[in-house]
Amino acid sequence: MIRTLTCRQVIAVLMDYVDSTLAASTRRGVEDHLTTCAPCRDFERGYRATPAVVRRATGARPSKASLRQLCARALKRQPPRS
Repeated sequence: MIRTLTCRQVIAVLMDYVDSTLAASTRRGVEDHLTTCAPCRDFERGYRATPAVVRRATGARPSKASLRQLCARALKRQPPRS
């Protein structure tokens, strides 16, 4: 039986999903969740857009650690469902 991921579980691994570093089974679970969850799709779009926003604002390419911190801060401001 395939276990459905919750919003919190998806958000916890979303940066790894965007970076394409998840195991195939977890990646499929995230993709399945994203097909049915608009708030998590919004988070995904935000995660994908963050590097470009930082580059435009600072002229620098952010490190992965910086991106994770920014995304964690954003997550605290708008907690996901589930």
